[in-house]
Amino acid sequence: MAVNTRTEYAIRALLEIMDNPNEAVSANKICNNQDLPIKYIERLLGNLKAAGLVSSSAGSRGGYTLAKEPGNISLLQILAAVEDDSLDPSCNSSSKRFCPSESCTLSVFFMELGTAVKELLSNYTLATIHETWKKGK
Repeated sequence: MAVNTRTEYAIRALLEIMDNPNEAVSANKICNNQDLPIKYIERLLGNLKAAGLVSSSAGSRGGYTLAKEPGNISLLQILAAVEDDSLDPSCNSSSKRFCPSESCTLSVFFMELGTAVKELLSNYTLATIHETWKKGK
């Protein structure tokens, strides 16, 4: 299973912000540290802000800070903020890749699987992801 690029880049941005708890982190700094495209990151940061996961401030010392504690930001919230349904196997997902018609006999199975996946994704937090990320650095 893989998340899409939006989610990967959003997680990278959030980790950079989390790694600098005493200052607002600019989009430029995030992009320089993670080798990411600025326009894409600015759009994702807008999505994360709209979802209430980050706050922003303007000015020469402006940038982004986490709006919640890292342990209160779930992977499911990040996926929702950047509109990534790649890990949603339910027939409710916009792609309809599992149940192509209304009369799909597997819809109940995929709905139950979707519920289990959402519960799992809710248990992974930015803090959990950060611990793993720090081990790999």
